[in-house]
Amino acid sequence: MLKIGFADNYAAQVRQTLVHLSAWGLLITVGAFLSNKISIIPGLLTGWSGSVIYFLLMCRRVKKSAELSLSQAVATMRSGWLIRLSFTISLLVLSIYVPGIDFWAAVVGLFSLHIVFMLNAVLFVASELVGSVGKSKNNSGKE
Repeated sequence: MLKIGFADNYAAQVRQTLVHLSAWGLLITVGAFLSNKISIIPGLLTGWSGSVIYFLLMCRRVKKSAELSLSQAVATMRSGWLIRLSFTISLLVLSIYVPGIDFWAAVVGLFSLHIVFMLNAVLFVASELVGSVGKSKNNSGKE
């Protein structure tokens, strides 16, 4: 069984990432619409949907692995990686063969999860830097 603290924080992080992914999907769709690139919207949404499914598959695998022993967790993570890679490749092959889905737009959509992770990391580091600068200014004034 999952530890209570881990499960609560894990669920909150999953929800937060899904909200950020939804916001990113809306942003790229509206951006494509406003820039008159309506033909790439199906590709963007296909890739974005694949990115959301990839994230949910990864979350499911992490949750299962937390309940297993170390050797079983490593084995299940390795098999999960292969399943997710196969899913990504099949989505890209699908985008090549289905008319109306732009391949490069699907690739951009597939990188949605990575873009969201990178933006979250940049915001986290920036907030930590701003917080540490504020603390150092407060500490230097007290001396």
